[in-house]
Amino acid sequence: MDAALDAFAERGFHGASVEDVCERAGFSRGAFYSNYSSKTELFIALYQRQTERVLAVLDASAGPAGELDGRDFSTVVTEFLSAAPHDRRWFLINYEFGLLAVRNEASRAAFAAVRNRAWTIFAAHLTDLLERMGLELTVPALELTRWLFAVYEGGATQAFVEPDVVSPQEISERVNPIILAAVTRAKD
Repeated sequence: MDAALDAFAERGFHGASVEDVCERAGFSRGAFYSNYSSKTELFIALYQRQTERVLAVLDASAGPAGELDGRDFSTVVTEFLSAAPHDRRWFLINYEFGLLAVRNEASRAAFAAVRNRAWTIFAAHLTDLLERMGLELTVPALELTRWLFAVYEGGATQAFVEPDVVSPQEISERVNPIILAAVTRAKD
């Protein structure tokens, strides 16, 4: 998968061939096709791996279950976003695949499905964190998750275009506390 990440980031999703990925990984085409039916399926596996990495950072940011150290919800989310990996390679292929998904129905369905699974898991983690902090949302957790990711992805885009002006997490760090304050309240 690392070979695919490098190949896709360097040559683009369409520009990188299965052979490019195999050559970088030291595998044959047969080995590729015994694991993945297509480059799209490989991208979906990369997306799932990235989701697992991001959720591990979220869990580490929140601390052990049943134990919080007095930080507010906004601080925990901001710390998570600051600690989340900001890999330019991942940014490139994620956005390129997003554009492909807008143009291609099959890719759109696969991309929407993997994103929705990731966001549903993330929303469950947010809900658990809120519960541990004695808070509740005034909007559905999945809706809030979509907002947070939209702010993060937009900020990351600006950061990669203008790295001297803004960092990948800076816009999220500024905007998320406003969003989170507006949609959370103490549980009755």
